[in-house]
Amino acid sequence: MCIPLEFQIIQVIGFILSEVFHFTLLFLIHTRATRHFGSYKLLMASFSIFSILYALVEVLTQPIMHISGTGLMLYVGTTFLPISKEFGHFIAAFYCSTFGICVLFLSAHFFYRYSAVCSPRLLRHLHGPKVLRLLMPVFFLGALMFLNVTWFGEPTEFKMHYMRESLKREYGDDSFEVGQISSVFYIYNSTGSLEFFWKDCLGMAVVYIILSISISTIIYFSLNIFRTVYRHTKHRKSKKNWEIHRQLFQTLIIQTLIPMCILFIPTGFLLTLPFFDVKYVGRVTNAPGVGASLYPALDALTAILMIREFRTAFKCRSQAPIMKISSIRDTMFTNFHS
Repeated sequence: MCIPLEFQIIQVIGFILSEVFHFTLLFLIHTRATRHFGSYKLLMASFSIFSILYALVEVLTQPIMHISGTGLMLYVGTTFLPISKEFGHFIAAFYCSTFGICVLFLSAHFFYRYSAVCSPRLLRHLHGPKVLRLLMPVFFLGALMFLNVTWFGEPTEFKMHYMRESLKREYGDDSFEVGQISSVFYIYNSTGSLEFFWKDCLGMAVVYIILSISISTIIYFSLNIFRTVYRHTKHRKSKKNWEIHRQLFQTLIIQTLIPMCILFIPTGFLLTLPFFDVKYVGRVTNAPGVGASLYPALDALTAILMIREFRTAFKCRSQAPIMKISSIRDTMFTNFHS
């Protein structure tokens, strides 16, 4: 397989950084997370563990996305493991589901933050190990995405033939020889009439719905958190309390902008291109894959640098005194450290 060298370099760098930063973050959670972190440290740790596994799946499969006309393909381009094209189909679908789970994890994080800032009464249902309840819809929707992508993305002779020439020209690979998930949404038949492939269209609609639910909840919870932090706490809380909420606001902005810029917007844009019958897109279709390679590392690094105790330990300095503010609920302080 002719995998572009730049993709391999980015994937390997992303994998190494992800493993280093997330193992570091897990160590800091275990050694530096005070009682003020509360139940949220379990959610942080679970996402770090998942990110470690996700980075491993990503570098082993080395997924490559290709768009041509009304067709869309994601195939396994790994040079590390000998994978049959039949098994590669399931590996490609599994990768897509793990990508979706990453997005869904963010929704769970923002829901917890929303509960801590805007609706503390909800935290009673998320105390201790109960916080892992938030992962139930995450993995349920992830499993649904896997089954859905496996179903509608099943390669057929027509799909492989449709993508064969452009794939050979762009990457030097044969669509009949690679493990893939692929879709062709419509074509113009010999009479010039539009012919839709409803199975592929329906399957992609399910993907849109799952991603839209995740992104919509992130936006909703973010706006409510921002509104609460800036409109209701500035004049009612002490100066020290306001400083905590200001830092929380900055953390939320960074943790929202990173996936929005490197994952959500590129993915949403590219997934719509086949419906407009774009004849040539080129290797820019792998922009979401590049973002997916780097995002776990960036997320862990953000947590390490934004959380004061973690940042101090990471820079090998003496641990800064932990502020004790009795007027803030432990849950609010937990949210700051998130």
